[in-house]
Amino acid sequence: MGILGTQPILTEGGEGSNLASIQEILAVPDTVARVTDANWPSMQTPPDFFLIQDVHRHPHVQSLVASLVVHGYDYWGVKKVFLEGAFTPLDMSVFHRVPNKTRSLLMQRLVNDGSLSGPELAAIEIMEKEWRDPPVSPFQLFGMEDPKLYRQNVQAYQSVLALRDRALLDLISVRRLQNSMHLPEPNLLNKQLDRVEAMLHLKLTPSEYEDYLQAKDAVPSTSALTPAIQAAEEFYRVVQLRSQFFLREVARKVPASTAPRILVVGGFHTAAMASFLRQEGRSFVVLTPLVDSTETDPLYEKRMKETSDILAQALIPAAH
Repeated sequence: MGILGTQPILTEGGEGSNLASIQEILAVPDTVARVTDANWPSMQTPPDFFLIQDVHRHPHVQSLVASLVVHGYDYWGVKKVFLEGAFTPLDMSVFHRVPNKTRSLLMQRLVNDGSLSGPELAAIEIMEKEWRDPPVSPFQLFGMEDPKLYRQNVQAYQSVLALRDRALLDLISVRRLQNSMHLPEPNLLNKQLDRVEAMLHLKLTPSEYEDYLQAKDAVPSTSALTPAIQAAEEFYRVVQLRSQFFLREVARKVPASTAPRILVVGGFHTAAMASFLRQEGRSFVVLTPLVDSTETDPLYEKRMKETSDILAQALIPAAH
């Protein structure tokens, strides 16, 4: 089924919204990913962007992301894919020199190790197609990170991690005090404490973080809780700056054709960027790979710890 249709499909939450219809038009199997948000008022032209929500270095998710990227190349004419966590254009041509059987085994091992992402996996497959029949406009992978912002974000993550355990103990004490006051339910303090706990685990969505900021003065201050909250606020502040930087970086590399661009980013970035694009009136579709969420949290913690350890060894030099 082609990308174009005849009936307008409005944004999620708007009157006439029909994400299932977008799913059908895009011919994306719901066993691979689901359309979870969209701003695509007209089917007469492709959307400007596809945002693929990533779970970084999760092997199964990377295979699904690779499938979506190849599908985008084959059916939507996508030529440019942009990645969180990378700083420069990515050249995968070295894999072309590896014999087919060895290449498949190597790619599988690298994906399982978390060393090869879904977009990179897709690029290797697409590259083999293009090698046989070179197109006028080849497929390209781009990193869209700013090294300074990325480093600040990882430093903020490290601070949250270092302060979190003691802060959570103080949060338990605050909850006990709150319960002893027998406040009517629901109440603002209880909601805000729930948000703080989620924030310290870095699990807030952009809308939940905005709700937290609206009532941040309601959170009690303690010697352990306050610095941890400040570190978490810095983490989210820089995440939002990165989301904005991603969109500026993508805008600098506008393709000559009208083909959409694919952006592969984590969940918080996905929601924030969708909000920014909606405010700007840009068309987009969000695709969320189908994965058991219970598998993702421990893996996220593990991968972020690995990343922070690497940066602690000065892989990315400090900016002066």
